[in-house]
Amino acid sequence: MSLALDSIVTDLIFQATASLDQATLIAGFGGEEALATKQVLDIDRLDPRAEMELSPSMPFRRRGEKRIMLIDPNINPPRENPQEDPIIATDLRSSKEALIDICTKLPIRLGRLFALGSWGDSVIVARNARDLRGIALVLWALDPQMDQDGKRRGSQLSQKEFEQKLMAYEKRLDELDETQILARLSGVNFERRGELLVVDVLEADGTWDQRKSMLMEQQLAAIDTFSLIPGAPSTAKVPVAPAGPTNGALKTEATQKPVAAAPPAKPAPEPKVEPKGPPLSVQELDGKVIIVFPAERFDLDVAAALGKRDWDQVVRSSDNLSGSQRDRLQRDGAGWVAPIEFLSEVFVDGKPLTKQAFERDAQTADGFKSLEVHFPRFGEVRLFEIAGKGRFVTSLGDAQSAARLVM
Repeated sequence: MSLALDSIVTDLIFQATASLDQATLIAGFGGEEALATKQVLDIDRLDPRAEMELSPSMPFRRRGEKRIMLIDPNINPPRENPQEDPIIATDLRSSKEALIDICTKLPIRLGRLFALGSWGDSVIVARNARDLRGIALVLWALDPQMDQDGKRRGSQLSQKEFEQKLMAYEKRLDELDETQILARLSGVNFERRGELLVVDVLEADGTWDQRKSMLMEQQLAAIDTFSLIPGAPSTAKVPVAPAGPTNGALKTEATQKPVAAAPPAKPAPEPKVEPKGPPLSVQELDGKVIIVFPAERFDLDVAAALGKRDWDQVVRSSDNLSGSQRDRLQRDGAGWVAPIEFLSEVFVDGKPLTKQAFERDAQTADGFKSLEVHFPRFGEVRLFEIAGKGRFVTSLGDAQSAARLVM
């Protein structure tokens, strides 16, 4: 699929519990005619690295939450140089209303309107203020030079520090309540539409100055209110910003944290305990390291880590890999095989696979059936079934070789 930079994107993250079918989606998107002018991009069918380049949603998006982009390349002519021209001089008010309408009709957790290839949103729609803040904090979470306390370093964080920051992400979202988050908004537009919270930076005529998007993001992220201990209620004063010349003075007061009589003693660091679960089975095939996952060690988060070649998130120190295998894993990567429980966990042509479709389309050789499918968060894999042992997916092109490893 060819994507034109500077196209206007309606970005939708569905609730994990959402039950989606094609007819419901089409109706929610405005019908067949509305979709005819747009490109529909299923993010889970992309290599996870492509999502990181387009518009990262980790760590905001949780397991099971589907993400779809509706890309309209015709809504406005692309700017000659988006990096130098921050103004999108097109009336986006109808696009805003269309986004709100979709979020009203469908079980959307978060909806956004932005320009492909540019950072920042013109409109954000959510059902709670915590998610407004959560999406705004993604930039902090992924910045390799900004530490857990929101301070910028002169060099990149160590891997351990970066992991600690990602672990603190969810805790940071508990530090401010809805009133405190919304009270910081100033110079941007905010309204309630039923159960929806709508924040945008569109001008009265619907045009978009992208420089204001950074202001909106900074206000929602509220990094200056971070607590000393992630997750503790923030002690920073967050007044409702009034109009007038006193606004600046109040903003200064809001960023000042009260001086405590005595700092609390830091608890002794707990020893790192690795998650429970059986060890990986590691084998070799034609000189390449192959990881065979037990069911307890494989899920969508692991698939995403495999797609990003983040081996430290996949392999534990307790797994039985030799030093040589670990070195080759980091240098050359690895193939993998993993069990799945249901055929519907994988997709073909954007739809969950059914038993009927598998029986009809699978390739058969020597009584062995396999089919190329898409696995969310990773990409293209090979699905195969072993009588008495279950179903498996593998990154190996030769499913029969993968089956021998499982046997």
